[in-house]
Amino acid sequence: MKKRIPLSQVIPNPDQPRKHFDPVKLRELAESIRERGLIQAITVRPVDGKFMIVGGERRWRAHQLIEAADILCEVVKINDNEMALQAIVENLARADIKPLEEARAFHAMIDRGWTVEQLAKDIGVQPTRIKARTALLNLDETIQKLVDSGAFPLGHANDLVDLPTADQVNIVKLFSSGKLKDWSSIKAAAQAVRDRIEQGGMFDDDRPEPSKDDIAAMSRMEKTVERIIAAIAGGFKDGECIALKSVDPTKADKWADTLAAASRSIRSMESQLRQAHARSMLV
Repeated sequence: MKKRIPLSQVIPNPDQPRKHFDPVKLRELAESIRERGLIQAITVRPVDGKFMIVGGERRWRAHQLIEAADILCEVVKINDNEMALQAIVENLARADIKPLEEARAFHAMIDRGWTVEQLAKDIGVQPTRIKARTALLNLDETIQKLVDSGAFPLGHANDLVDLPTADQVNIVKLFSSGKLKDWSSIKAAAQAVRDRIEQGGMFDDDRPEPSKDDIAAMSRMEKTVERIIAAIAGGFKDGECIALKSVDPTKADKWADTLAAASRSIRSMESQLRQAHARSMLV
C-alpha cells in the first residue's frame, strides 16, 4: 500500500548497514527530487506509531534537505530479520558501500542466527565474500577507519587480519611512512610476523654475526644476478628477442622452458628476500 506520510513520522533504521552518505550526491538527489518529484517510493514498516525505513534512506534524507512536508511510502509488514536482510540486499547493490559497513552488517546477521552459507544464499553472494569481510573486524579500529576512508587499501588489509593488533599497527605505520611500498612488501611483512610467531622468536634480533664467507657469498650473488639481468636484457629490444634472428630460432622453445624454470626459482627467491627485508623492518 502506497501513501504519503509526513516526514516527521518517518524514522531511519538504526541497524542500517550504510552509515556514510556522500553529501554531494545527496544534494544532487535532493535537487532532482525538487525538480522532478520522487520517482520511486521508499519502503517503510509500522513501528511504535512511526514508520521505520526499510529501503530508501537516501531518498528520505534528500527530502529533509529540501524541507519537504511528506514523502511517498510503500508500507509493508515484515519482521526484524526480514528487514535486516532486505537492508543488506539493497545496500550491496550500491558501489559506494564501504567494506567495514558490509562487514558489520554481515556480522550482525550471523549474530541473529544466520550461518555464513545461509546468509550467502539469501543475499546472493559467495560465502568467501562474507568470510573475507567479517575477518576485517579483526583489524585494529584505527586501521578499519583507514580502510573505509581509502587511506589503506583493502587488498593490503586482507593480509593483516590474522595478525596480533600491535603487528597490524606496526605494518601500517611502515606503509604510511613509505618503508613498505606495495602489496608484495605488505604480504612479506605479514608472513614474517607469522613466521616469527610459529617459530617462537627465531627471527628476533639475536642472529649470529655473518662470517666473512657469508658476506663474500652475498657479494658474489649480487654480481651474478646483475650479470644475468644484463645478459637477458641485452638479447631483447622493444619486447622482441633480437638474439633469435642471428642465432638459432629453433632453440626458442627450449630457451622459453629454461626461462620459465628460472622464473619460478626467481619468484621463490624474491619472496624469501622480501620476507627477510620485512623482518628487518619489523625488528
